[in-house]
Amino acid sequence: MAAFTLAQLSAAQNAVQHVLHRPLPCGISASQADALSVSWDGGEATVTAPDTAALARACFLLTQADMEGKKELHIRQERHIDSCGAFIDCSRGAVMTVEACKRYLDHLAALGLNLFVMYMEDTYTVPEYPYFGHLRGRYTPEELKEIDAYAASLGIELLPQIQTLAHLGQFLQWRDDEHLKDTPYCLLADEEETYAFIEDEIRSIRSCVRTNRIHIGMDEAHNMGLMRYYAKHGPVDRFELLKRHLKRVTDICEKYHFHPMMWSDMFFRLGSKDNEYYDMDSHIPQSVIDGLPDVDMVYWDYYHMEPEWYEHMLCEHERMGANTVFAGGVWTWSGFLPQVERNDATMYPALRACAAHHIKTVMATMWGDDGNETDFFLALSQIPIFSEFCWRGPECTRADVTHMAETLTGLKEETYAGFGHFYRDVSDDRTGKGLVYCDLLYHLLPGNPDLEAAIKRYREGREMLSANAEHPQSVYARALFDVVILKAQTMLKIRSAYAQKDLSALRKVAQKDIPELIGLYEKLQAIHRRQWLASYKRNGWELFPLRYGSVIGRAKDVALALSEYADGKIDKIDELEAPMLDPTRKGGMQYYEVYVSPKL
Repeated sequence: MAAFTLAQLSAAQNAVQHVLHRPLPCGISASQADALSVSWDGGEATVTAPDTAALARACFLLTQADMEGKKELHIRQERHIDSCGAFIDCSRGAVMTVEACKRYLDHLAALGLNLFVMYMEDTYTVPEYPYFGHLRGRYTPEELKEIDAYAASLGIELLPQIQTLAHLGQFLQWRDDEHLKDTPYCLLADEEETYAFIEDEIRSIRSCVRTNRIHIGMDEAHNMGLMRYYAKHGPVDRFELLKRHLKRVTDICEKYHFHPMMWSDMFFRLGSKDNEYYDMDSHIPQSVIDGLPDVDMVYWDYYHMEPEWYEHMLCEHERMGANTVFAGGVWTWSGFLPQVERNDATMYPALRACAAHHIKTVMATMWGDDGNETDFFLALSQIPIFSEFCWRGPECTRADVTHMAETLTGLKEETYAGFGHFYRDVSDDRTGKGLVYCDLLYHLLPGNPDLEAAIKRYREGREMLSANAEHPQSVYARALFDVVILKAQTMLKIRSAYAQKDLSALRKVAQKDIPELIGLYEKLQAIHRRQWLASYKRNGWELFPLRYGSVIGRAKDVALALSEYADGKIDKIDELEAPMLDPTRKGGMQYYEVYVSPKL
């Protein structure tokens, strides 16, 4: 068996020391083999591992044993998933700095993960298009090369995920580039200028990474062929249009020695009467399947809790004949803290189904919808769900995951479970996010949530943080809970006092509660800012001073209105005269759609 080089051994050891902040408890004799094994009886440890990332896992397990007072360790593990790791969204405002990427890679290596996917809609450099990523914190070629080199030193594949059809609204908004537009978010297929642009994208990426795999996106292209394309060409078979476009893109990938993968949803949507990805009755014609080029299909699903659902969808993907990749989710996109309970409820059945179907590539997607409110480092406790299914297979238990997560993060399970108390339960309930942003007088929280019950849960979550009270992540989460607790209490006080015409109570809200709430917002913003700047480029942060500032400015105005009413200067507060209807509206759960004003 070949020995690991000194550089490989040093890289693995350094990554673990960066994560755990303590040296390895022993010397290591390490050689390469298909399986990971560790034999340690207090002296030098003998280790075999298939690659540097697995070697780093061995170093992590040895250090973990030492931290627990153990002086021996004997294990043997094999990868059940060939390629497994994290997928970070660099396109919703937060572009992780090079140094932060390295820190994240250290954590992945410590778990033995060997895949790092960077989702970049327009946050990389395409020299021919100066507006591509303009003011968005795009990576320079030198930055991507540096991240790629660091990943490679740890045995981790840096896999770029770009977009070659939809999700390009940030780029297509500029007048210089609107000739490439079919819809506001989607490229115009069947146009040579479009394929020239895509080739420029792929050529730029090719110069920055060493992998031979590329993710070309193509998800959620909902109105492809129905806007400018339709005006120019008339009706079209959209299956055929998607196939033609895909063939052009895969030909470009082949030219630059990339093997492509793509999101699979558009095929299922086009086969659904309701344009739904998760439609049991969706039918993809065999003629479409037969004409597909050589491309891996990425099945993304972070929503289902039933094992049979994943079983159905994996079988449908196998019918397509392509290699299936699975993209699960670490729920970072519901607002400010990871949605821990929903993550557990969806990913355990998903990964067991992947194991049964021998899926070879699995990624843990962390999306940043609506400005990237949740720092991805807050969700590190959830990554071991993926690493332990990778290394332990379908027999992986919650205890296995918890053991690794607590060591990896330095946080007790109770603490990150406390993060999850920002949400009501396993449902995608975003009352917490709504309370951060919502108006004190307009009741626009979807579903008319029980604010008393929400306050109780937030108090429980805040108390759970005491297990790691001084940890920076707990300090941030506590500041967040303080805001939503007082915000909910204040909203209840205002409506109750107004209904009872209790002018003294309204005066107290205006003079005491609202100023206290503003102080809590200012504290949260300062902590949030420090957290952001520790991990991300400044681009994108500007959204949050705007959002916090609007909430604070409106709170001051509400205090003024309450005082004017209490002092008899106005005879009513119009916003509080309206009946309490369920304000749930069709659409997403984004800042501008739900929480601020019915005027938007």
